[in-house]
Amino acid sequence: MELRNRLRERFPVLVSERLRLRRIEKEDTETLFACVNDPSVRRHTSFQKGTLLFPDRLFRYFDDTYQSLRDLHFGIEIKEGTGLIGICSLQFWDREAGRARLGYLLAPSCWNRGFATEAARSVVEFGFDILQLSRIEARCSIHNPASEKVLRKCGFTPVKLAGERLQSGSDYGGGPGNEIHSFYLSKPASICYTNEIYL
Repeated sequence: MELRNRLRERFPVLVSERLRLRRIEKEDTETLFACVNDPSVRRHTSFQKGTLLFPDRLFRYFDDTYQSLRDLHFGIEIKEGTGLIGICSLQFWDREAGRARLGYLLAPSCWNRGFATEAARSVVEFGFDILQLSRIEARCSIHNPASEKVLRKCGFTPVKLAGERLQSGSDYGGGPGNEIHSFYLSKPASICYTNEIYL
């Protein structure tokens, strides 16, 4: 309970070589709303039904998660930038089981620059170090090889080709046949931390 209270009172800031990952604030809403509703982003993501209809609903969704802590969403910003470029999250956090699921998305203008991998590594380190996770899982569409590449760069191992759809009963941009690959990463015996975590 102490850890959960600390996270509610002061959400962590993760700092890597080029990025800062932080709590999503109300002033970020318009930028993120445009990002997650971009067709090239939305077809590979899913949100709770109705979340993507209006900016205020999107912010309320994120704000609620900072209290429930079922999901921990970090807004991604470039250190020298002027706003968020995406989101990286640990979702479905199960403290007793020591598990969570990694998720991420970036604005298309920031693709192919290594930002998703850098952000994912920061969040994975946070999960293993601060949350004391023993295993982090991830999923990606079989039609999203760039996302699979990010996971492999972060050390994730493929599990199987799942016969489920990449959705959650949800506002979803994918079409028929959008099956997913499942991946996992177990906590290593020792971790060489490369990023800064501010609690």
